[in-house]
Amino acid sequence: MSKTHTKEGFLIRGAEMTRLETFIDAAFAFAVTLLVVGGGDNIPQNYDEFLLAMQQVPAFALCFANIAFFWYAHYLWSRRYGLEDAKSTFLSMILIFVVLVYVYPLKAIYSGAFLWLPGVTPESAFVYASAEDFRAVLIIFGLGYSSLSFIIALLNWHALNIADEIELTPIEQFDTFTTVSFWLASTVIPLGSVVLAIYTSDAWLFSAGVFYAVFGIALPAIKFHRLRARRALLA
Repeated sequence: MSKTHTKEGFLIRGAEMTRLETFIDAAFAFAVTLLVVGGGDNIPQNYDEFLLAMQQVPAFALCFANIAFFWYAHYLWSRRYGLEDAKSTFLSMILIFVVLVYVYPLKAIYSGAFLWLPGVTPESAFVYASAEDFRAVLIIFGLGYSSLSFIIALLNWHALNIADEIELTPIEQFDTFTTVSFWLASTVIPLGSVVLAIYTSDAWLFSAGVFYAVFGIALPAIKFHRLRARRALLA
């Protein structure tokens, strides 16, 4: 296990790229190509097609940020712990499987969200034929987001369970535990949206999408509490 330098009090145990991490990076890159403007291999052949592709840029940007969010979480986990055991490999493979399935509801959600903007045509966005279509996509999207977050939580929990074996310091164990808490919160919040999508009427179905605003409150609060507790631990 490679040990090089410290960052924010955390020893970097995975400074060297492993075969597992190389595969994960390639899989995430492939997921991004499935989201790319214009649909991957549909290169615009004229000005009208070019404008149509450009209308997809905002949705692509959000999709890219969403995928990058989970990629960075796995990257940080790889750097911190450098694990390539059977459990880590299994969880990482499951993560990639869910990511590659998740790109479809991800693109549907964000593409459809921009249909109301001036100048955006139905040809460049995901169009829902009925409220039930939107309901189904919301449910699949929420379950996908929750699953990805839970897998990241499990990867960090696995590292915490073998803290003695990989020689985690007390502050590293604290950081790992709070990282697990962060991703468990990220697991639960989308499930709230799923519940709303299942049980609300068509008139209130939009509330299932608006529910994700809870992220803007819950996650900063968790980070603030973690920072205060970490400072007290170091004092």
